[in-house]
Amino acid sequence: MTLWRIVLKSLRQHSLSTGFAVVNIALGVSLLIAVISLREQAHENLTQVNVGVDAILGPKGSPLTVVLNGLYHMDEMPGKIKWTYYQKVLADPIVQEGIPFCTGHSYGGFRVDAIDRRFLTDFEYGVPGMSGVGKKFSFRPEDGGQGRPFDTGEEAVAGWAVAKELGIHLGQTFNPVCGVSAGPVHKNNIQFVGIMAPTGTPHDRAIYIPLTTFYTLDGHPGSTARMAVDEQYREISGAFLKIKRIRGNALHPGIQDLKYNINQSTEAQLVVPDEVLPKLFEIIGWVDGAFLAIAVLVTVLGTMCLLVALVSALRERRRDIALMRSIGATKQTVFGLVLCESLVISLFGGLLGLVMGHAIVWVGSQYIKAGTGLLFSWLHVSLADVALLPALVVVGILAGLFPAVQAYRIGVLKNLRPVS
Repeated sequence: MTLWRIVLKSLRQHSLSTGFAVVNIALGVSLLIAVISLREQAHENLTQVNVGVDAILGPKGSPLTVVLNGLYHMDEMPGKIKWTYYQKVLADPIVQEGIPFCTGHSYGGFRVDAIDRRFLTDFEYGVPGMSGVGKKFSFRPEDGGQGRPFDTGEEAVAGWAVAKELGIHLGQTFNPVCGVSAGPVHKNNIQFVGIMAPTGTPHDRAIYIPLTTFYTLDGHPGSTARMAVDEQYREISGAFLKIKRIRGNALHPGIQDLKYNINQSTEAQLVVPDEVLPKLFEIIGWVDGAFLAIAVLVTVLGTMCLLVALVSALRERRRDIALMRSIGATKQTVFGLVLCESLVISLFGGLLGLVMGHAIVWVGSQYIKAGTGLLFSWLHVSLADVALLPALVVVGILAGLFPAVQAYRIGVLKNLRPVS
């Protein structure tokens, strides 16, 4: 009988304790896989999604709120900005382009943002390629889109995720709601003329209407309607700014002076997403640490269960091991037998945990996508996946070392005595 057949037969004989050890290791590994994978993908999403928006001109308030509202369609803008002040900022030599927007409306649980049409045609949401040009929104059927960008009047474009979840089709009309939850319903019948192709960004989870349409929605007071035609009275929620670049595609250093001057004013603030988002991870970093600590603790407990299972099985098999020794098995063979059992249990538990971990990521990605529009892949290969195999080998060796040494020391004569 080969060594591996003996190992498998032993595991079957002690299936209850073996299964318990496998499940405990799998639970710890699955938590580690899920936590690390979700954390890595969150960092990737939140540091790449804002490409094309070098800075956001927003009202006074929390910079994080401005970023979450402007880029991720979360939270609410803390105020408004005068159009005349936006034009003043736009005239700065280092500002290449600006795209103004207004938030504060919703439909079917999704945000309805009024924005300049250039957002749909010129805005670069993706990483620039070899040509230096980033990805732009597409309406082509081959990319998964439909229709066209809105022009003027009561037309709208739906993000891909919105269209999918609400079953939106071209030609359908809707009535936006004032507010991001419950509020008065505007009687305007705004028609969908386009559905954007999927981008894998939060832009998929919003509905876009022309900027001037925002001011003329039914139910808005006359002072708001006046903003559509009189720029002296117009207000906006914010604006995406594209800053000029210098050598190496780096932002113009003058952005810091511009930021200082704007932030010193009483009119608005300039927020650089790449400076604000790391603070978000600092705020929620303790949550990552807590989940990681729990995962490590469960893994350690799983290792301890494996150790207990092996020691318990060894006590039941002392006579069998002594018999093996009497027919020619060496101490090294017995030592390796126990160590192999530990490695097999560890590997089984790890592989099960790998599958469970990616299943957790898949389930979690559905909730994250529903809440933020960020796309998380259950196929993402994280640092935990790469380190899993060597880690399992180490865990198996550590857990099996003590019982293997005990098996090595089992005396033949003492354990072959007749049992009275």
